Amino acid sequence: MKLLLLLVSTYISLLSSDAFIKAEDLSDKLSNSNLVILDVTDKKEYEKEHIIGAIRVDMSKIRKTKDRARVMVSNSEIQKLFRQLGINNESEIVIYSHGKKKEILKSSYLALACIINGIKDVSILNGGYPDWVYKFEELTTNKIPDIKKGNFSIKHKDNVLVDINYVKNNIGKVVMLDARPTKYYYGTHLSPGIDRAGHIPMAMSSFWGDKFMGISIKSKEDIEAIFLDGYELNKKDEVLLYCTGGLETSMNWYVLYQYLGFKNAKIYDASMREWANLKNTPLVRYKWEDFKNK
Repeated sequence: MKLLLLLVSTYISLLSSDAFIKAEDLSDKLSNSNLVILDVTDKKEYEKEHIIGAIRVDMSKIRKTKDRARVMVSNSEIQKLFRQLGINNESEIVIYSHGKKKEILKSSYLALACIINGIKDVSILNGGYPDWVYKFEELTTNKIPDIKKGNFSIKHKDNVLVDINYVKNNIGKVVMLDARPTKYYYGTHLSPGIDRAGHIPMAMSSFWGDKFMGISIKSKEDIEAIFLDGYELNKKDEVLLYCTGGLETSMNWYVLYQYLGFKNAKIYDASMREWANLKNTPLVRYKWEDFKNK
């Protein structure tokens, strides 16, 4: 019986995607007909070189301007774009950046868009393009692949992206984590594009970059220690995440949801570009919050 359970567990783990896939594992999948590799770099960099078969995603088609904030486009726009990218419902998605900080965050935002719209098999390439080139330079090209239109049909998860009213109604009731650098959380500096400094009351600081060593994700054990031991969270807890404008917090969300299994993690997509640019929303400065000790 133990052997059977072990075999079943191993089989299931092989079927499921790694939240952060290694370059070696991706190289083994290149012949998979369901594989779709997505590159989030700028057009010039992509045309210079990219992973064989990779398709560039114009991230301006994923996000739109809403007042002074940037938020995800409509479900219908996501479906149209994903079909143009050759994505089907059974596609296995691997997303990568070329290593720049903002590109790393674009990769997690694209992963967020994939997951909440019904794609089950989503990974980010750990170490990004730099690690791929180091290990598999012969598997790079400047050739733009032909794309066969996909048949992706959206299955939207309605409980992940939340609005400002949801945040207001849950201050002090659910754990909130601020993904920005600590100087913005503490309120000594203004985040870019923000009128007022500080953080949402009762939110704790959790800078997204603390989960990385360079451009590679830390071990699951190290990150579990941050959230389970440090913040004393339970994987069943509701966790509400925000940042400056949606990108930084998408990485915290991806790490919590896809890497660690926090399936009740939510994102305030408009984040501080909405909250801190209004005059009547509460902000706290010069204080480190601890939700457990409210």
